[in-house]
Amino acid sequence: MMISVPVVPKPLRKRNNMKGLTRFQLGLTIVALAFVLDRLSKWWITDILELPKIQMVQILPIFNLQWAENRGVSFSMFTADGDLGRWMLVGVTLLIVIGLSVWLKSAQTRLLVVALALVIGGALGNIYDRALFGYVIDFLQFHVGDWSFAIFNVADSCISVGAALLLWDSFFGPDTKKDRSEEKTSDPR
Repeated sequence: MMISVPVVPKPLRKRNNMKGLTRFQLGLTIVALAFVLDRLSKWWITDILELPKIQMVQILPIFNLQWAENRGVSFSMFTADGDLGRWMLVGVTLLIVIGLSVWLKSAQTRLLVVALALVIGGALGNIYDRALFGYVIDFLQFHVGDWSFAIFNVADSCISVGAALLLWDSFFGPDTKKDRSEEKTSDPR
């Protein structure tokens, strides 16, 4: 005699393989890590190394730690001097973070979760600086001879990597493959 046991489906929660975290929880963890790494790097640069006092430390012939107070947005573009500009940048950036957080909540792939979380964590790190100091602390400088790339920080790096991953996902992610296969099946040729 065979006894059949009913199969109960597992709850339909979006989980990844990382200790049972939902994708959203993974995203929040990455947001927190990006923010904390940014804060720790800026604390070390300002309080331990005291870069504001010494201004520059050459690490390699092409890399310096260079103190910069960024009053603009990414890579010092669109400088916002004065309190009005400062708080407008904080407000606009917060609105962007809120929008990205809503997107993060519904993200279907780990790649998209990581990308959005890196952008959000980096943006929060820069918002913190701008709200507290009136500028964003930048200190990483790559240069060759007289040419120098914009001075940036860990938060900017997180934002840039996250944006690159978003682009990758938009061109090569699973939805684009599905869209391509739907186009092929609906093509009357």
